[in-house]
Amino acid sequence: MTRWLIRGAIALAALALLAVAGVSAYVVERFHASKPVETGTLTLDGLTGPARVVRDGDGVAHIFAGDDDDVFFALGFTHASERFFQMDLARRFVRGRLAELFGPDFLIDDARSRTLGYERLTQDIAQRLSPDTRSAVEAYAAGVNARLAQGAPAPEYILLRARPDSWAVEDTAAMIAFLAHDLSMGVEQDVTRARLENVLGPDRLAEFMEPYPGWAPLTLQDEDVRAAFGAVQVRPLPAPGDAQSRTDAMPGSNAWVVAGGQTRSGRPLLANDPHLGLSAPSIWYLARLNLSYGPVIGATLPGTPFVVLGRNAHGAWGYTNTGFNVIDLAARPREGLEITARTETIHIRGRRAPAEIVVEETEEGPILNPDWFNLAGFPADDAVVRRSTVTHPENRVPDSVLSIMRSQGWEDFVEAGRGWTAPMQNMLYAGVDGTIGYTTAGLMPVRGEDGGWTGFIAFEDLPRIVNPRGGRIVSGNNQVASDAYPFPLPGLYDPYRAARIEARLDEAELHDVASFKDIQMDVISEHARRLLPALLNATPESQLGMQALARLERWDGSLDADGPEGLIFSAWMRVLSAAIWMDELGPAAVWFNYPRPAFLDNVLVGEASHWCNDVRTSQIESCAITAGLALDAAMAETASAYGRNIDAWRWGEVHQARFAHPLGELPLIGAMFELRQPVPGDGSTINVNHFSYASGDYDSVHAATLRAVYDLSDLNRSRFMHAPGQSGHPLSPHYRDLAQRWAAGESFEIRDDWTPDAPPEGARVLTLQSG
Repeated sequence: MTRWLIRGAIALAALALLAVAGVSAYVVERFHASKPVETGTLTLDGLTGPARVVRDGDGVAHIFAGDDDDVFFALGFTHASERFFQMDLARRFVRGRLAELFGPDFLIDDARSRTLGYERLTQDIAQRLSPDTRSAVEAYAAGVNARLAQGAPAPEYILLRARPDSWAVEDTAAMIAFLAHDLSMGVEQDVTRARLENVLGPDRLAEFMEPYPGWAPLTLQDEDVRAAFGAVQVRPLPAPGDAQSRTDAMPGSNAWVVAGGQTRSGRPLLANDPHLGLSAPSIWYLARLNLSYGPVIGATLPGTPFVVLGRNAHGAWGYTNTGFNVIDLAARPREGLEITARTETIHIRGRRAPAEIVVEETEEGPILNPDWFNLAGFPADDAVVRRSTVTHPENRVPDSVLSIMRSQGWEDFVEAGRGWTAPMQNMLYAGVDGTIGYTTAGLMPVRGEDGGWTGFIAFEDLPRIVNPRGGRIVSGNNQVASDAYPFPLPGLYDPYRAARIEARLDEAELHDVASFKDIQMDVISEHARRLLPALLNATPESQLGMQALARLERWDGSLDADGPEGLIFSAWMRVLSAAIWMDELGPAAVWFNYPRPAFLDNVLVGEASHWCNDVRTSQIESCAITAGLALDAAMAETASAYGRNIDAWRWGEVHQARFAHPLGELPLIGAMFELRQPVPGDGSTINVNHFSYASGDYDSVHAATLRAVYDLSDLNRSRFMHAPGQSGHPLSPHYRDLAQRWAAGESFEIRDDWTPDAPPEGARVLTLQSG
């Protein structure tokens, strides 16, 4: 009997394995069927003539057609072939439709997007497209839908057992809203103030929300600002004192440009590396669009027909986030507040009945519902209203981006920003005529004494400089200008990367592409170097702590991947940060478990050393004592995870770039979608690789999503790199092929001097012809 039971069990197991194998074979077959077509000829409806998509050896798409709309059609087809799942999730996030695909766990995300009015924003953007932009977007959408009509657009839908909806003009508008949502700032300070005002008191709160330090660099120098804005006579009311410029922004982006007098070629050089959340695939898709007005090359945003960051035949441009406060959260007494309401219906996968939520709105903006938003710290009986430029109905960003692609010089580039609302960006430019400049575009609120918005800085009066006297402009999300600029610019700024970029530029009299690339990969932390003298006064008591301190005595502040110092410093700062401010914050500390480098700088180097004292004890702890105890604790924790041999620790082994994917957590198959790559640096280095204190690990989750260096003496010598690869299909050879090269600082050219009739060796040519 036992023998038969065993045989029966084996038979059942075999059947189960056969079933799994059958399902696996089906999944593998469907996965392969969804791979992008890269060669041959396809006949498609919607084209006016033939278009060719030539993928080079790095997977970069070079698109050729006799008509601009056919180029945009082919780009839409290509994006949908390589990145449609990514596009679909972004539009669903903005339009509040994630729960339709993923179920009730995403109801809160949809409720937030619906509350903020993003669906209405997509309609506003779509309605305001100029005729030329609308034509480009409609052609692009037709190309996307031509790919969807072929079926199997992405392997993720096979696992989710779902079919995607077609693409519309409003979906491209949603991509513009997605960037505005992700990059617009202001909420952080209001939330911090609400949660800590009654905990710390005004003096300690002012220290914790550290003002921009006097030693830190400005993007625009006073002499240039005064020369440009000396004629401005009207000065608005100053912003409230608690809304002025602050430090401790999350890591952002780098861009710098130098004039021909500081380059070996005698023509400008421009570098740009935008820092965003890492993902698989990358947020960007590199392409060359051969248009009637010349080639436009650079980083396209899947879901749109636009090169957002890149160059044309006349110049190059790169952006960083301004950090300006363009969002406010204001607590308002409900009594006397004029409130309107609307009902939003949210469909949820797995549920027959949709959810209905009521959104309350005021003239200033929507009221945030505590069921969907964490409003801890705000008065429970008040209405928390969100004012934001993100949802301003006059958004014409798509027109601006297309105009930048068409620009023929500095004046065109500046004028293209008219109608740009959000996100506000530091826009650096270099022209083949030798011009360099800085401008920004968007809606910067002017605030009255009560903090209310009284209007916006006029487009003509926004920060803008051309050909500065110093011959260079540097932006590392640092403060844009001093009070020499005639309008307040409250915001969150980072002082460290710009300082290091300035120092590196000073090291050479003349620069070239190679020196700019080297600067982009710099991992010496200006933050660490400023703290190091004070840290070396620490008094650890453990053997491990003393060994670690001895290693740092001869350290130059470089967080390279191959040594232990990056791990020693990072582990120490995580524990020391908690030791310095968690006692004062008490229960509110749970919301502030993240790096505050400028505040830590002021405590250890500046005038706020009293924060080192633990207010929970009767003794008075100095910074040397607190730092020593923190080092002991950090090294004990690190040794338990990685062994007691400090010399064997390697920062790159524990600090890895994690390219996350929404399905990466699935058992067995999830590993196909996600990937990791050892990296150097941290959140303060030029080569940013920011990790989260709250996560408990050292995974880099925020880094350079693109690196570009533009050579205005010969734009074909410009260099590009992003990661993990061009394709969003995990079976494509271009899904992960760039990750290691990105980490190593490699790059490639995207040239415009060849045609599809004579493509480079190894290129794959796909012809799209009209049906």
